[in-house]
Amino acid sequence: MKVERDVFVPMRDGIRLAVDIYYSDREGPQPAILMRTPYLKSGQMAGAALLSDGRPATPPPLRWPESRAELPMMLSPLGPLLDAGYTLVVSDVRGTGFSEGVYDYYNIEGGPFDGYDTVEWVAEQPWCDGHVGMTGISAAAIYCYQAAVTHPPHLDAMFVNMHPADYYFDQWFVGGVFRWENRIGWCTGMQERISPQPPGDLSSSNYELKRSVYESRYARYAERIAEGRSPFNLDWLAELYGHKTYDSFWKERSYLRRLDEINIPTFHGGVWYDHFIRGTLAAHEGVTAPKRLIVGPGWHGSPRDAGDGEIHALERRWFDHYLRGDENGVLDEPPVRLYVYGAERWVDEPRWPVPCNEVALYFAAGPGSGADSLNDGLLTTMPGPADEVRISHDPAMPNKTCRDERDQRPFEQAALTFSTQPLEEDVEVIGSARLVVYAETDAPDVDWCVRLCDVGPDGRSRLLNTGALKASHVNSHENPAPLERGRIYEFDIEIWAVANVFKRGHRIRAVISNSDFPFFESSDIASHSTIHLGRTHPSRLILPVPER
Repeated sequence: MKVERDVFVPMRDGIRLAVDIYYSDREGPQPAILMRTPYLKSGQMAGAALLSDGRPATPPPLRWPESRAELPMMLSPLGPLLDAGYTLVVSDVRGTGFSEGVYDYYNIEGGPFDGYDTVEWVAEQPWCDGHVGMTGISAAAIYCYQAAVTHPPHLDAMFVNMHPADYYFDQWFVGGVFRWENRIGWCTGMQERISPQPPGDLSSSNYELKRSVYESRYARYAERIAEGRSPFNLDWLAELYGHKTYDSFWKERSYLRRLDEINIPTFHGGVWYDHFIRGTLAAHEGVTAPKRLIVGPGWHGSPRDAGDGEIHALERRWFDHYLRGDENGVLDEPPVRLYVYGAERWVDEPRWPVPCNEVALYFAAGPGSGADSLNDGLLTTMPGPADEVRISHDPAMPNKTCRDERDQRPFEQAALTFSTQPLEEDVEVIGSARLVVYAETDAPDVDWCVRLCDVGPDGRSRLLNTGALKASHVNSHENPAPLERGRIYEFDIEIWAVANVFKRGHRIRAVISNSDFPFFESSDIASHSTIHLGRTHPSRLILPVPER
């Protein structure tokens, strides 16, 4: 393997982006794989990844290909592509690392065509045979989509893992509720990537260009200080946080609304415990080009197992088909493969969403399931007589996010729970569950923060996924309205997708709180709310049960 570092690639506006090029041992022009990242192309990741409910993730040990141990951590999954003869191009995106320009959120405003320009530059190089693919996890996957909607002629295929499709709903405001810890943590963590990077040794490649980037960033610090502002530019964080409704700002940035424009064959990968699982699934559902989907167990950034082998081998076969024309049967295999928790097995499906029947379980007053919660309510197959339960929110004492996905009982102590009796047979659920809650409150707004859990015979409540809805958004995320005191509303709350078998003897549990901090921002409005139950107001959990 040969590496050419810090090559500067010109964009259409004159800005130059820094790339590293990894050449395989094969002779002659080869197909190329491009990865564009805001996390420094040197591959030295910083900061903790966050899971779907805000828990810091502890990465599993990486299996580095022995022949590619020289690759930095972030690039280690690309080793099999190098072994297969591909040329790898890894780019610092605009305003990060050694690349020129100023960073804004995913360069949506400053460099919307940087992906197009980089793809086409790669295709024109003598070491490339004109066929280019893009790959990436998380932010790098977002940059794949950013390029795809601009239609670079030489982009032949993408392999993307774990990304939002709509920034508002998938990333910033879940049901209108701000994802506090994840967004603030990620944005402040970006300072390391957009800060001045030491240009290295005088003899290093393009030293003077790197030094110029280094000095220009210090110059911007000085300009901001002279203007009485913080030297660290997080203006884009404040701007994003300020758009609390689904306005034109978000709609113009949504890839979900442009998926019909994408004609690039796309392989989507995801994991269930991921803060981007909603976007990964929505993107796959909306893309009409040739596509495949795998969702497995694990944390954000950790797809490895593909059910019958490593996902990296599948990535190589995907690119072999579309960049080299190999008839390797990659499109003859199941279009959707999912890992199902509880059963701990892989299943193949014809499409996503998986064809399901909606099964309703109705809230009923407790006690009855042994839950240590505010009410210990029940889930029943039929609505019962009219009843009600109450819940309050004190801004000074929000319910704290539970860090252990294996046991959510600490969170449930300050929440309402509704649980089935021990199941008499297994129940499989694949897809997005919903809570339909009939409630009234004495406040102009309230946050509904919910969970779906699998309760084992020992009482431990295992988290499957979360959801939220800001109550003032009940009728519209574009034009929310204050709640009317004493009026009973029907709140439809999405729980992000799961794949789980609730085993015989386990319980299905829905958890409802008015806060979930620090995963979600805690409302500063005190409230006292009443949830209505029974035939007239059938508050319920709706589960997607596959048609088997």
